[in-house]
Parts: sequence; structure tokens; C-alpha cells
Amino acid sequence: MTAFWIVIAALLVLTSLALVLPLWRGEGRQSISRSALNKQLYRQRLLEIGEEREQGVLAEEPDSLVELQRSLLDDIPDVEQTARAGKSLIWIPGVLVLLIVSLGLYYKLGAWQEVARWQDASSRIGELSNRILVERNAEVTEQDLLDFTLALRTRLKDEPNDYRGWLLLGRLSLDGNDPEMAREALAHAYDLAPQKAMVAVPYAQALMMTGDEAQADSLLKAAIAEEPGNIEAHSVYAFMALQKEDFQTALARWQAMLPLMEKGTPRYVMVERSMEYARAQLKARGIAAAPVAESAGQAQASQSQVKEGEFPLHITLAEGIQLPPDAHLFVFAVVPNGPPMPIAVKRIAGPSLPLTLSLGDGDAMMEGSKLEAYPELQFKARLSRGGNVMNKEGAFEGSSAPVKTATIPSAPIDIRIDHAL
Repeated sequence: MTAFWIVIAALLVLTSLALVLPLWRGEGRQSISRSALNKQLYRQRLLEIGEEREQGVLAEEPDSLVELQRSLLDDIPDVEQTARAGKSLIWIPGVLVLLIVSLGLYYKLGAWQEVARWQDASSRIGELSNRILVERNAEVTEQDLLDFTLALRTRLKDEPNDYRGWLLLGRLSLDGNDPEMAREALAHAYDLAPQKAMVAVPYAQALMMTGDEAQADSLLKAAIAEEPGNIEAHSVYAFMALQKEDFQTALARWQAMLPLMEKGTPRYVMVERSMEYARAQLKARGIAAAPVAESAGQAQASQSQVKEGEFPLHITLAEGIQLPPDAHLFVFAVVPNGPPMPIAVKRIAGPSLPLTLSLGDGDAMMEGSKLEAYPELQFKARLSRGGNVMNKEGAFEGSSAPVKTATIPSAPIDIRIDHAL
């Protein structure tokens, strides 16, 4: 911001000089012209006196010369006064008008408010990240989300290889109904991500919203092949067929989702209703719904595998707690009794509990961050509705005991989701 105002001041100085210098030069030339004119008049009058003396018209030549010289001397102060006028302060009102008009036009028509908001958002990225991603503060406004998006874009300009930052920007843009920005951000994330499946689903959504359904279809097929239990990928894949009114294909894809979910959960019921809708549409068109065979891969439980070198976690629900509608599970690690900013985060759509998974360096919030760099960590699991991390309504959470990171335990760390937020 300081550099911006320095440039503005330099431009105003240059413009002022362009206004003042011609005035100074013009007044100097005016003084020189007056002096030359006086000399010319003096010489011309001398010639006239000589002619009058030769013609006998002038009786007393010395008196006439003295009078002429006195007249020239009397005009000298006027010349000096004109010279002094060239150095006067007449240019000051012009410069003041220039400054007032320039600053006034910039205040009225310029983007100074946007520049100030950009600078403010960039300085508050840590605070906004904590409120939006960690605390899920219900008081977060739409303007806070816009400021966080702006600050994130600024940071990614300096750190273009942070695929998690691009992924976060893409998800924020999808939520903000900006598919073009989402597509651009998620394309960067997909190119940089070590595991393409974690970016494929939101990237496919952005491609669908911008009309590139062929590439979206390829991405979702690859994601499902890599992670057959990826419910979110199955859901978007079925919705893609529904958009095309290909009800037979949508029905088959929803059928493939059912074994991945626990019966009776809100998402399971929603998929069953969607299947009923697809069958009704096929019946209205006189088409019989084809039976869908259930493969062994489709029937596997929705359980993420524990990866070697990562902290194994076992998440369960306490009695009396029901999965919220359209539940999303957020598993994250924090420093015990430390700042609420998570060290690592994993998000699972439509989880089926109990669930065993792992959290490691690949889930770190900051590029290159290592979980072992912290002597102790505490692992938490949160269930939120609709995948909105800020929505605390109907959300539940549980925590593990503090775990030393010097060695990774062989047995899974228990996290029991037992209280509402």
C-alpha cells in the first residue's frame, strides 16, 4: 500500500512540474522581450533626435538626450518588476487545483476501497482461516468468505505449488457459485495433488458446471476405480446421468452406492427415493428398469484403509447420537491445549460408522508440514450437516486422549463422538 501511494505522489509531482515549468519559462521570455523593446525604442529615438537636429527642428539636443535617458531609467524598475513576476507564486493555485481535482476524482471513481479491502483481507488470512475452517463460527458472514477467498488467491500467487490451497479455493468458489474460478483453481490442484482422487470430485463438479461433461465423466470413473468406496464420487457420477435424463444409468449408479452406506441413514433413504424417482421416469416412458447386479467391489464397507506411516484412528458413535442428514465427517489433529488451528484434516462424505481410517503428513494443512514435528497431538472427529464446516446445527464431535508422536501406535486410536456442539 505504501508503494502505491509513493507512485501516486510521484505522478502528481511530475504533472505539477509539467504545469509550472511552462509558466516560469513564459514569464522569463516576457521580461527579456520588454528589455529588448526598450533598447530598440531608445535607439530609434536617438536616430530621430539626430534627424531633427540636422533638419534644424531640435534646438537643444543635449536636453533631449538627457530626457530620453531619464525616460529609459524610469522604465528600468518596470523591467525588474516583470522579472520578479516571473518568479512569483502564481503557479501555486494551479498546482492546488490539480491536486484537489486529481485526489477528488480518485476518491470518487478510483478503486481505493477495493485496494484497502484487499490489503486488510491479506493481513487477516490467519484469523479468517481459523474462524471459517477450525472454529466453524456461525457468525461468519458472506463478506468474511469473500475476504478469505481474496486473501487465499493472494497467497497462492506467492505459493503456486500449494495444491491444498488451490483445492480450498476451488471448493470456496463452488460454494460461491463461481464455476469458472473453481475450474481454474481445481485444475491447478489436480495437476499438483499426489492423490488425484481427492481432487477429482470437486473438479468434476466444476467441469460439469462449465459444460465439459466428457472430462468430468473421465475424472469420476478414475476416482471410483482408485477408491471404490468414495461415496461422493458415486453420488456426483449418478447425478451426472440424471442431468442427462439417462435414468437407467443413474439407477445403476445409485444401486452401486447402497452397499457403501448404512441402512436407515438419511443419505441411504435419499438414494432410495432417487432410485424410486428414476424407476417412475422409466415407467412413464414405457421402459423397464434393468436389474442391477451387485458386485463384490460395490458391496464393500465404506471404510478407509489405514496407511502405513500414518496414525490409525477408530471412530464410533455414542449411544443416542444419530448421523445428521447429509452427514460429512471431518477428522483433524490439533495441538493439545494449543491453538485451535488444525495440523491435518481429512473429510469424508456420507460416512458409515464405526469407521477406521488414518491421518498422516499427506493430510497436513500446510505444504511440507510433518505431524512428528509436534511432541503431542490430539485427534478429533466432527459430524456436520451438508459438508458445511461452519454449520454447528445438528453437529456432533468427539476427541481422543493426547497422543505422543514419537512412535505411531499399532492399535487404532479411539475417538468416540459423544457430544453436540
